[in-house]
Amino acid sequence: TSLIRVSRPSRPPHHHPTRIPPRSPFFEPRRLLPCQMFPLLARWARKACRGRIAPLAVGSGVCVLAAGTSYGAVEAEKEGKDRLRVLFIRHGESENNVLCKVSWEHYKKFRKPDPYLSEKGALQANAAAEYLAKAPPVITPLHGIYTSPMLRTLETTKPLASKLKMNPIVWADMYEVGGCFGGQEGHFHGEGGFTHTEILNKYPEYIILDGVTEKGWYPKPLAKEPHSHAESRAAAIATRLRDMAMRVEGDVNIACVAHHDTIDLVLRELLDMKASVNTNPPGTIFKHYNTAMTCVDLYSDGTRPATMLFSNRTDHLSKDLVEWEKLGLV
Repeated sequence: TSLIRVSRPSRPPHHHPTRIPPRSPFFEPRRLLPCQMFPLLARWARKACRGRIAPLAVGSGVCVLAAGTSYGAVEAEKEGKDRLRVLFIRHGESENNVLCKVSWEHYKKFRKPDPYLSEKGALQANAAAEYLAKAPPVITPLHGIYTSPMLRTLETTKPLASKLKMNPIVWADMYEVGGCFGGQEGHFHGEGGFTHTEILNKYPEYIILDGVTEKGWYPKPLAKEPHSHAESRAAAIATRLRDMAMRVEGDVNIACVAHHDTIDLVLRELLDMKASVNTNPPGTIFKHYNTAMTCVDLYSDGTRPATMLFSNRTDHLSKDLVEWEKLGLV
């Protein structure tokens, strides 16, 4: 059974010009106790020490290893190491994804800065939630859920949180490449996105630590986020995940509900790939169908690169929910 250290180690330096993602109460209960933001957290932490259960929530995970990969081989490889297993889940089909099916020009003309899920996207999200609720092996149990602050990821996370009875944590910097922007080519403008109050009113079970204010979560001066900024932001996300991995005890599993291009860039960082956005634009290496899942292991001793268990799995989706010819449609 896995436990999380409740002590707070020193924080390593960061070198990226983006906001460092928030420290989660799941990994650092003590940070929130002085101000009593979550009164039950201390009780959960004590139970974790006495009763061997994980604080915040216990859930279930995904089941399939990559073809030719043995679960026993993975366990043997990391023997003696504590590990953080990260399940990346792309959001369900969005309203903007539907526009792309018509044409690229149609998408550019009618796209929304922060779209909701389409009807099919909601079905995909429910399918992912039902699949994970069956407690398949490999990442069982799921100990925490992190989500991008964009509406399509918040909506994708909702049935998952409901099925697993968990409280997702909003990770403000996990938004899609390009950010929350409106306008047309040459005249883009940034929009703040949902505010702190708007998110909690619509999703009261979610936890917001920082990075989301009453002005939203997206820095408007960026307008449309440059690829270079997205690359630095992805590096900061990867650094934060490695930091989390170095502070776990035992085997811990989390899910990150995010976006096609962002997942691509974060995976490049975690796998130590030398693939600059200048020569390999975001979304061109690791492609994902809507709600497809990719899983990597990070180790507490800092071993690099991460170990990929599988990528772009859609076992949870029926054939009518996957458009095979639309791989990577964003």
